[in-house]
Amino acid sequence: MKNILLENAPGRMFHSISSKLMKKLEKEGKKFGLTTSNQFGILVILSDGSLSQKEIANKTFSDEPTTTRTLERMIKSELLIKKRSTVDKRKQIVQLTTKGEELLKNVFPIVVNINKDIKEMMEEDEYTQFMNTMQKIEMSL
Repeated sequence: MKNILLENAPGRMFHSISSKLMKKLEKEGKKFGLTTSNQFGILVILSDGSLSQKEIANKTFSDEPTTTRTLERMIKSELLIKKRSTVDKRKQIVQLTTKGEELLKNVFPIVVNINKDIKEMMEEDEYTQFMNTMQKIEMSL
């Protein structure tokens, strides 16, 4: 079996790309008062409606204590509100406030542009293959 050099190892490359993307999001997010890429992600996933804290943690690939701290900061900043679910009264859901929705209008284009920039680095067939490969890897892990 062929040895894979560390600098060419897929895991290292994924980590490097992920770190660079997070730094870029954090840099752009700071312009709008967002202190972490996790806050950025929470705004984006809540654009489709309200979610529970656990659902947010799963979608942001973050542990629940980190998610709790991030949500509390965002609630304190009046970007989010927590309320009881109308479906299950035992469950609390988190949703964007009007202030959070306004902020989302400013930061969502940043995510769109980052994805556009990545797509434009490749030919259409390369991008399709890249996305298929990424999905295959993600589903198998």
